[in-house]
Amino acid sequence: MEFFIDDKQIEDQFQEIFKKTQVLRNGETHHEMKKFGLNYQKSLGATIVNLRELAAGYKANHLLAHKLWTKEYRETRILATLLENPQEVSPEQLSRWFEEMESNEMLEQASMNLFVNLPYIHELLPAWLQSGNFRKVVCAILVLGRMALLKRNEDIHWLAKHIELIPNNIDENYLRNQVKRSLGKLVRLNTNLADRISTKVQNLKSKDENWQDVWNDLQYELEL
Repeated sequence: MEFFIDDKQIEDQFQEIFKKTQVLRNGETHHEMKKFGLNYQKSLGATIVNLRELAAGYKANHLLAHKLWTKEYRETRILATLLENPQEVSPEQLSRWFEEMESNEMLEQASMNLFVNLPYIHELLPAWLQSGNFRKVVCAILVLGRMALLKRNEDIHWLAKHIELIPNNIDENYLRNQVKRSLGKLVRLNTNLADRISTKVQNLKSKDENWQDVWNDLQYELEL
């Protein structure tokens, strides 16, 4: 279990951020979220754009992120993914966050804002991809797609290895859609990755209609 030494300045920042978050309350967005199945126990309906703008006014801080996450609102948890210091995230914290994430939206925000920047992410991805845990597999797929967009040299040489570990079973609709999106981004990086992905999907599509669906979407990217 992680222990924190409280800090008055960080506590003041936390209180300030939470007050600002409450001002972002949006009933219309909250109603739309429910239509799409985003039924959080605590939610104010703030937009992602507004939350990003709010987070931009503060420096990343591990204690601040902890306070925001444990507040348990959708908005404070998204802010926690934006304001956490990747260098200080422990395996124990990751395990706890995975257990506590309530929605696919939270998986996306954590992956795009934080997980992709973890200093040991390339050690985590193989384990996540082979875990059989839906949340971890989804986050790994999302991180791969994000890496493709960031085009960081330190990531590119790892990507081919990670692609080979993408699980064959993509029956779940949300997971399948994320696989399509991420592979579509990855094939644009270079011909080596495009060839590897093409070979993998071709080998699977004749055995599984879900991979045929992925193949159909990839054709546009492969023809560019």
